[in-house]
Amino acid sequence: MDFLEASAPLLSFEELGLRAEYSAALKAMSVFEPTAVQGLAIATALRGGDFIAIAQTGSGKTLAFALSILKRFEKSPTSRALILLPSREMALQTARVFEGLCAEAPISASVVIGGIPDNKQNSQLKKNPRLVIATPGRLNDLLKSNKLLLQNVDTLVIDEADRMLDLGFGPQLESIQKTMRGQWQSQMYSASFNPKLESLARIFMREPIVMIRTERTERPVSTLKQRVLLMTSGMKNERLQDELKAVSESVIVFTADQESCERVGNYLREYAHSVDLVHGALSQGHRSRVLKDFRDGSVRILVATDLMARGIDVASISLVVNYDLPPQSEDFIHRIGRTARMGRPGTAVTFITPADFPTYRRLASQLQGAEEISLVQNFKFLGIPSAESPTVRVDSSYRPAGVTTEASSKQKKKKYGSSKKKS
Repeated sequence: MDFLEASAPLLSFEELGLRAEYSAALKAMSVFEPTAVQGLAIATALRGGDFIAIAQTGSGKTLAFALSILKRFEKSPTSRALILLPSREMALQTARVFEGLCAEAPISASVVIGGIPDNKQNSQLKKNPRLVIATPGRLNDLLKSNKLLLQNVDTLVIDEADRMLDLGFGPQLESIQKTMRGQWQSQMYSASFNPKLESLARIFMREPIVMIRTERTERPVSTLKQRVLLMTSGMKNERLQDELKAVSESVIVFTADQESCERVGNYLREYAHSVDLVHGALSQGHRSRVLKDFRDGSVRILVATDLMARGIDVASISLVVNYDLPPQSEDFIHRIGRTARMGRPGTAVTFITPADFPTYRRLASQLQGAEEISLVQNFKFLGIPSAESPTVRVDSSYRPAGVTTEASSKQKKKKYGSSKKKS
């Protein structure tokens, strides 16, 4: 498949000629000029062709398709849009972006995700809302009983397309496409491009297709500062305490799985931190309440699995801690992309233990420029010759935690506070 190169980007939001309400909403969000992907994607969308945008996380992709859709709605009062996302959290986050933009000029919308009764969502869709924000699994289920729910949709957005395919949503996406009728514009956003994504484009898009690539795609944004801390596994908890004490804004701590998430979250609660946790075993209602508390500042620290690596956008997140490494490098880039978003500064700290060498090596491209600090003398990866171990600065002032004694435990609780937060 051949792709055209994007050209003539949008240089300012004033060029869009947006309604005053939308322009005011952008200013309230502290968004004053387009990012690279926004400039190219919006301009390409307004020209009417199908396109794929490959851009790094935190580069403003949601606003890119949101503004192009709203501009299309202005031109055509019958226009409808479908936005497909891989998770409930991402669908709800996208809905919030539209709510912020349209606070003074509401549009009819429906969020189609699991955890909401089918009859309620069916009723909403039968009213032909102008905007449908959905996960493919739930939408596909509803379309089986009513294939007319997407009639007159003329804009289709597939966000986090690479993640969609990783999660096995390919068959559901194909089924959704078969129910669509007429002509529509397809916008596909992804952090990476591969043959599977090209196959998906063949299903939804009409040639010529424009390929948008911004600089340093699939790498961290330039405003992100990274540190890599090499340590033993027994040092993680006390070092985490030190990292949390050093910042006052919101923090996300990423763990490998549900068990680790619960363990770290409960540990921090023992020291009276303002903390809550999110993982896949919790109900949708519980997860939504936790995220609301995190967004409004009621909870400062969120301990999460990779479920949250792509599902949350909070401007005040100043620090991301990779307590455990993810199995895939794609998840790592999305984890650290929760901070330093839309040009803001942020820090990502990654804990590395001697057993982490295989994953650490896979993450090399995402850790370029990171400051590497060893908290132990003569750090060596397990089973790796010393010549291959990294040359790093040793923090000789750091005192390894070792085994926590009763006395040191009491000292820590005095230092961080002793009352437990009720959950």
